[in-house]
Amino acid sequence: MLWKRKKQDKNLEIKQDAVLSRTIYAHGYPRSVETGFLDKIVSTLGNFDLSIHIDPYDIETMMIFLNKELQKQRSDLYAAKLKNIANPSLEIKYQDTKAVLTNLQKGKDKLFNVSLYINCRAKTKEELDLLTRRIYAELNALLIIPKQPLFRMAQGFQSCAPLGMNKLKQNRGVPTEALSAFFPFTSSFLQADKTGVWLGLNRNNIPIIKDIFNLSNPNGLCLASSGSGKSYMAKLLISRYLLNGTKVMVIDPQGEYKALVKRFKGQLIDLSTTSDTIINPLDLMGHDYPEKRLALMDLMPIMLGGLSDPQKAIIDRALTTTYEERGIKMDSVESWKKKPPILEDVVNVLKKMEKKTSPSEKQTINSLISRMDIYVNGVFSFLNQETSLNFNNQFVCFDIGNLPKQVKPIMMFLVLDYIYMKMRKDLDRKLLVIDEAWSLLREAHDASYIFEIVKTCRKFNLALFLINQEVEGMLDSETGKSVLANSSYTLLMRQKPAVINNIKRTFFLSDSEVNHLLTAGVGEGILIMDDEHSEIKIVASEEEHKIITTKADELLDSQRVSDDNRLKDLQKKYDEQKKRKNKRSKIQVKISTNETCCKLKNLKEDEANYLKSKGYKECSFYSILSQKKEKYLILPRRSESPQHIFLIHDIESYIRKFTDKVWTYQTVKPDIVCSLNGKEYAIEVETGSMIKYNKKDLKRKIENLNKNYKDRWFFVVTNRNMASRYSKLGKTYDKRYIPALIKRLVTKTAK
Repeated sequence: MLWKRKKQDKNLEIKQDAVLSRTIYAHGYPRSVETGFLDKIVSTLGNFDLSIHIDPYDIETMMIFLNKELQKQRSDLYAAKLKNIANPSLEIKYQDTKAVLTNLQKGKDKLFNVSLYINCRAKTKEELDLLTRRIYAELNALLIIPKQPLFRMAQGFQSCAPLGMNKLKQNRGVPTEALSAFFPFTSSFLQADKTGVWLGLNRNNIPIIKDIFNLSNPNGLCLASSGSGKSYMAKLLISRYLLNGTKVMVIDPQGEYKALVKRFKGQLIDLSTTSDTIINPLDLMGHDYPEKRLALMDLMPIMLGGLSDPQKAIIDRALTTTYEERGIKMDSVESWKKKPPILEDVVNVLKKMEKKTSPSEKQTINSLISRMDIYVNGVFSFLNQETSLNFNNQFVCFDIGNLPKQVKPIMMFLVLDYIYMKMRKDLDRKLLVIDEAWSLLREAHDASYIFEIVKTCRKFNLALFLINQEVEGMLDSETGKSVLANSSYTLLMRQKPAVINNIKRTFFLSDSEVNHLLTAGVGEGILIMDDEHSEIKIVASEEEHKIITTKADELLDSQRVSDDNRLKDLQKKYDEQKKRKNKRSKIQVKISTNETCCKLKNLKEDEANYLKSKGYKECSFYSILSQKKEKYLILPRRSESPQHIFLIHDIESYIRKFTDKVWTYQTVKPDIVCSLNGKEYAIEVETGSMIKYNKKDLKRKIENLNKNYKDRWFFVVTNRNMASRYSKLGKTYDKRYIPALIKRLVTKTAK
């Protein structure tokens, strides 16, 4: 005991300014370590530097040294054998040395000298001693023998300084594989994307701030067992991206996101057997007709079960006839805007086909009629109606929690298709969250259209986030593997032992990561982002937690509080209404909702509020007659930007100063047609979207313009930078020159 105390007195340190420093070096190492084992040292609290020196061995010297060492160990083993003495440690050392020498001779390995130093710093000797003991404890836990370079602290300090000098020379020879375990450290430091959101904390309590739109592919996946906190995490991700200005869509199969929608003043679309909102499976929903037909061939197996090739051929013929009876044809783009059929029409066509077909096909057609009848006259007949659905909000949630479980995959398919067509029309950032996604994907084993969405959505700045708890079924299927291949990040939360081996093999997890997933608490897991593994803990603020919690007890308490507050608010509102009862005057609104654009300053406050309640949006634009930006109320239209709507209205208003014969269209016809002294002129307003994303329709439009108006039509571009591109297709003018152009045409036609 006295000797130990004397030895402890030899603890030396050096002083630099007011800071004390003490160096510790690794004297002995365990036989094997796991990758990133030094992370436990890096994550230790304290003020210290960790330094690793690596020097390659000279090959010739190394081979001579190992051969001599192998001969010595063989001699020691032979001597022990003659004396009947067992020496397991020497046998292990001999086998390891032999393995290293074999790999070196084959060129599979190299040998390096490695020195590991830790320089502890503190302001007082007591703090330095405490930190030293902490580092000793962590190194011992890793089976590393720590020592101090007594009376050589100056050399230790120089070895830890960023000078590239190894003054202590406390080396240990290690092969390449063992050396790789030193790097990289698995605990990353703060790496924050400027446009990112806070995803959680890593194992060192350092924030993980990432922007999924900066990845090679913004699609992501969350795999977790029930109760691990996946829905909690999804709500937190949604709320933070909403605050970051991203449009968010959610397909909610359990009705869990209602409170979040209410908090962010989003739009909740209830899809149920009794709701007013529904999607007609046969509605084109913005598709080209051929594209919709392909989507239906993916949808029908989900609705009707597995279909044979003859059944698919019959369904295809029936669909073609059904659309033709409604006037919708493959070669007529104008006909695609007509009213689409419903499922009942398909059944009627199949019945007609059954009467005219051969006996061999009657049984096949009858089977299809029986399967479809449940969607027409059976319990799922609520799908047999026209589409009644529209949304225009930054946050939209499709609640399918009240639907029968048998039709949820069908509705998820239709909603996903509807959202995709709606969101591909602009390049704003969009996030689509699909909870319980596997309930759709497992039914769509041959749904190539769905996977086309997954693969191409990044082109429209749309990020998919799929949440799934049926891990085993997903990882064992080709469908699931395809989804994984098109996802740049994956969040793994607590897993069950039954599926952990499959997860380990799929995501190349280490043993420590496997143990972490098996023992992870709620909200804990591993984030894999572009092959970078990080332990993560989902953390929410107190206010966020109140909004997104799914615990029954907390929700019950919150409901009681909200009920009390609601009663107070109702009483207060009633009292205020009572006071104002005799003072209120009837609001007179003298404005029609037929106008697509109204100047805000020309409206009374009541009229402006009325129009806003009808869906009008406030926008600011430059008129063709003014250099001052003014505010307008615009009624949004499908597939038209507010700027496009405004410019058409502005030009039309100006032309009406000269003639009343002005017409506007929203079809394949020109945007504006006017008659000046017996001659018709056509004007096509362009914002640049068609030439970028829909050249086919633009080319068709130009053909019609040349045919009907010859040289009496021209483009008007909203941005003069686009004029050069459109001028190759026809006469093109910047919007600033329109007043002068119209005056010239009026004068010309008058003559």
